[in-house]
Amino acid sequence: MHSNAPPLSLTVVCPARRPATTLTRTAESTVVALAGDLDAADVPRLRRIVSGELGLRPPNLLVDLTDVPFCSARVLQFLAEQAADARAVGVRFAAVAPHRAVRRPLALLGLDRALPVLPSLGAEAIPAQPSRRQGIHRP
Repeated sequence: MHSNAPPLSLTVVCPARRPATTLTRTAESTVVALAGDLDAADVPRLRRIVSGELGLRPPNLLVDLTDVPFCSARVLQFLAEQAADARAVGVRFAAVAPHRAVRRPLALLGLDRALPVLPSLGAEAIPAQPSRRQGIHRP
């Protein structure tokens, strides 16, 4: 590949399913962009999507919550669990959450210590580990 060639990218859009999902893969990262309200009923589908991508071992795996106005505590817990699983296999994992409606519950639940959160997709690099590790209880 020439150094000035654009990176190969694959984008898959599933707007009809709940939650609406856009999956973008490049050589550097995979972005799972979600849209709409997320609640506990969405966790099984999110598990299939995110765990499937994690199984491919991308260097970076981002879950973009930019278009998510509401995210339940169970979904946030699930994302923290996925961050721990990603760390265990050497994948850098983070949520992109620019809105207070998602960031505030993460902080109140203490999950921001286990789940790296970026303010935007163009933000600084994903940290290798959260600044303080916290055990994640899996129900």
